[in-house]
Amino acid sequence: MEKEKKSLKVSRRQFLQGLGVGAGVLSVGGTLDFANAALYPKASKSEKHNVVVIGTGLSGFCTALQAKMDGADCVIIDKMPADKYGGNSKLAGGLIAIPSDNTPKAKDEYYEDFMKKNMGKGNPEITRLLADQSLEGVDWLKSLGVEYPPAIGMAGYRVKAVVAPPGIFRGMPKMLETLKGNFIKKGGKIFYDTKAKQLIMDDRGKVVGVRAMTPKGLRDYMADAVVIATGGYAANKQYLEAFVDPDADDMMVRGVTWATGDGHAMAQEAGAGLVGMGGLAALHIGAVSPKNTSAGNPFTAVALCLGINRDGKRYVDESKGYVSNGKATMKQPGQTIALIFDEEIKKQPGASTAVKQFQGLGLEVIEADSLEALAGKIGVPPAQLVKTITEFNNEVKDGKALGATPPKVAWAYKIATPKFYAFYPLVPGITLTFGSIKTNGKAQVLEADGSVMPGLYASGECAGGVFYDDYVGGGSLANCLVMGRIAGKQAAAGRKAAAKKK
Repeated sequence: MEKEKKSLKVSRRQFLQGLGVGAGVLSVGGTLDFANAALYPKASKSEKHNVVVIGTGLSGFCTALQAKMDGADCVIIDKMPADKYGGNSKLAGGLIAIPSDNTPKAKDEYYEDFMKKNMGKGNPEITRLLADQSLEGVDWLKSLGVEYPPAIGMAGYRVKAVVAPPGIFRGMPKMLETLKGNFIKKGGKIFYDTKAKQLIMDDRGKVVGVRAMTPKGLRDYMADAVVIATGGYAANKQYLEAFVDPDADDMMVRGVTWATGDGHAMAQEAGAGLVGMGGLAALHIGAVSPKNTSAGNPFTAVALCLGINRDGKRYVDESKGYVSNGKATMKQPGQTIALIFDEEIKKQPGASTAVKQFQGLGLEVIEADSLEALAGKIGVPPAQLVKTITEFNNEVKDGKALGATPPKVAWAYKIATPKFYAFYPLVPGITLTFGSIKTNGKAQVLEADGSVMPGLYASGECAGGVFYDDYVGGGSLANCLVMGRIAGKQAAAGRKAAAKKK
């Protein structure tokens, strides 16, 4: 899609060069110098803890709670005020993917399904940890007071998922409140309106703290270990344009508007490597309602419907799922599409669930007695829509439409029985980002060459390169849970190591 760009837009190379402003270096004498020009003056106030966690999402709380349970003096800092804690976790659907049962076979199937979904390009070490430890992680959450109902099956996969009660898109705020309450009850402290600006390193390259901006000025939070759990960069338009696609900065942000990749920038400034940042494979995209970008995603219905663009034509194999459809929507006229279905398809569970979801959110599901009337309501040429549907219907055989343009390899049903319906308008929205800080299975942050950066850990959406192009539903929160706990354990172990050296 052609569009005019502002003359002040930077090139990818200029942008990457501009990231390296340098991390604070603590010299032998205890004074703070900088590799490049000083970005911030020395903080007038400082405090010391065993572990400092940056971020109050699911991964941040899992990290901090585990560190506290392992005996560490742990605090959390967050750039947002108290009423905006939780980040994208608070808006998440609430599914945590788990193996179908606690057997080696089920865990292997979980691993295989995850790796197949990301085309074998996700982090295999961390994916194996998710397969082996997600069930244990859910039991750990239950011990903290999160009362999960029985797990549900995940259509198309050999995995199950638990959903934070009372249900999808409603349970995560309550779950996070439970975890926050546990952390505070155990003596943990959370410092809001405290934006991490820079990692502090000693003369041997170990991360020994965070320089943060507070309402009262700069403050240093010194620590034996620092954990970055700051989430993704879906709201950083400069990142999206530079790393992903020239048009990516025009996409809707489904989550919070302050997910700007602060942790990525801080880690890279200190020398960390970044992985999986390039191209559309770095994003999870859905075609969503612009009136409710977080929950207005008819994902259960996509494979059953026909995607129609403003020209009245199909543009994707809908059976490939909602992420494939979302990414294809980016390249359609006006980046706006409709998902069309009829009365018979509406009776199917996936479609009926999506209809109820939209109705519950107060979002209109367009309906009409004829395709021509439906075309008028969704702003496409009536004759072209009828032609598109007729040609598709003629190719449907045994649940496939291999001769259609484009072919549909599964879930192909004729659109023939009034009434006719449409989820419209739908526009591309970023669910989460896959590009991340390079880490290993111990949640240790790595330099680009694989060298461990002592004292620095990262977990959750911002870490690990776990996913590529797409992921199994519930996989992101499983990653936050499992790797958050691992980061907490490892960071707390760093406290013990530091104590032995004294």
